Amino acid sequence: MYREIEVNDFLPVLLEQLKFCQSILDIGSGTGTLLERYEAAVVLGLEIHRPYLLHRQYKSPHIIPVHADASHMDKLFLPKTFSAVTFIDSIEHFNKNEAKTLLGMAERIANNRVVVFTPRGFFPQEGMDHYHLQGEYFQKHRSGWEPEDFIALGYEVTVLKGFHHAQNPSFREAFGEGHAPVDALLACKTV
Repeated sequence: MYREIEVNDFLPVLLEQLKFCQSILDIGSGTGTLLERYEAAVVLGLEIHRPYLLHRQYKSPHIIPVHADASHMDKLFLPKTFSAVTFIDSIEHFNKNEAKTLLGMAERIANNRVVVFTPRGFFPQEGMDHYHLQGEYFQKHRSGWEPEDFIALGYEVTVLKGFHHAQNPSFREAFGEGHAPVDALLACKTV
């Protein structure tokens, strides 16, 4: 399935995909600004850059910070451990081959779905850490994604038209003030 929508806030669209998920593993959670919005009973925020976890923005006891490299998730978690595995603004931080390997791991770890939110196409970003916690290396974008990439992997894709725009500091840094908005992708796969 492929569809296009226009929204200012992707969160309701994301939460609809996670509606009946009791447990969520969020890959590349950063400081976890969205994790308290998930309605799951248990949420694990996996993050490689420890300062993000030390400065996490969530305090709920059902959200558990995990300091680990995503490339080891298949050794950390057994198959069918979580209702969902999410990559929210994180898959683009891996090169395409690494990302496809991670998606494969996530599909084995999830017992319901894998959900990815990412810019459409290559969104250049390096030398910037929005959290100001020396995570520039981890914030660098290493891949760009098109709907066809996810469709070929069996994902349903929703294009959020013009989602990224000049009000976003990293957008201005990457594209300049007058650049046309860039779409975002929400890709979901039921496993």
